[in-house]
Amino acid sequence: MDDRTRWDARYREGAYSQRPWPSEFLQKNIQALANKNGQRPSRALDLACGAGRNSVFLADNGFATQGVDISAAAIARGAAYATQVGVKVGWVCQSLLAQSDAKLEPVAPVAQKTLLRAQDSIRDPISNFGQYQLIILFRFVAPGLLTTLMDHLIPEGHLMVEEHLQHDLDEEIVGPRSPAFRVAPGALLSEVAASTQPYDVVEDFAGAVIEPSGDKAAVSRLWVRRLPG
Repeated sequence: MDDRTRWDARYREGAYSQRPWPSEFLQKNIQALANKNGQRPSRALDLACGAGRNSVFLADNGFATQGVDISAAAIARGAAYATQVGVKVGWVCQSLLAQSDAKLEPVAPVAQKTLLRAQDSIRDPISNFGQYQLIILFRFVAPGLLTTLMDHLIPEGHLMVEEHLQHDLDEEIVGPRSPAFRVAPGALLSEVAASTQPYDVVEDFAGAVIEPSGDKAAVSRLWVRRLPG
């Protein structure tokens, strides 16, 4: 079963329907993001948006928001939720996981340029999306993606990421059991540091948190701002 089929099945079965609230990390900082330097909110991108809880929250706070997810079933739920709240969100159904690079074979120069452009779009799954004031990626691990995302921020734009953290805590921690769906301490910042864009770190946290549900989770949070120049 491929990823799209698997996630469509999960959302049709009601996955995450008991988690309608937006990310606590996002809620806590939305005023600073929406009113940065006295500017009105601009474009926001919610990657791996699922059923749209954060996309709708951003739109409700004045951002022109685009939500991206591999699951059409999740996006359908998000679109229905946006209509219920009375906000507008743009939705895109596509994968964010990098594919293997296409192998360059000896071809004519024009064909080779076309293939190189195709490779770029594989390395950067949102290559044609433009730039944003705010990009968020919550609870979805896509190795290498953060480096690329820095190029999609406008100067003074913000990238906020929250992932499940690999841990050795004794407490009962919710979330995925496989370390493949968790990140190591410092991994998020290492990906951002591999970018050619200048940035500063607003927040870098790794540890245990209490979810709005009352469960305990181990998370890694990173919030960086792209610097001018």
